[in-house]
Amino acid sequence: MGKLMDYLMAEEMISTAEMEVSVAGFPHPFQVKSITEGEHKELKKGCQKVTFDKKTHQKQVELDQNLYNNRLVATCCVEPNFKDAQLQARYGVMGAEALIDRILKPGQFIEVMIAVQEVNGALDQMDDLRDEAKN
Repeated sequence: MGKLMDYLMAEEMISTAEMEVSVAGFPHPFQVKSITEGEHKELKKGCQKVTFDKKTHQKQVELDQNLYNNRLVATCCVEPNFKDAQLQARYGVMGAEALIDRILKPGQFIEVMIAVQEVNGALDQMDDLRDEAKN
């Protein structure tokens, strides 16, 4: 077996990364966690809209990017828990997505979204691709 295979066989790979992110306007940091690729695929699938084109007899799959971003933040955000029913009731909304839209300003949402992408390794890939494109 190779070194990577030995590592994978010896280690328990189910680990969740967490990080804190300070968001302007909030006195305490947000706590975000990583998710697995399986959870990510399930989340993405729930944000897709499938249509059928009668002329071409082809199905088209479109991702609702706003819904996806909100659900990703809601899934990865540990503190505050946007899925908490009492917090939703406090702000007079139903659903984590509606609560995010009510509580966060656009710039704050971007700060949290960047942290979610970072904890899930997406920004590392973007940096690698950017460096590769420069060379």
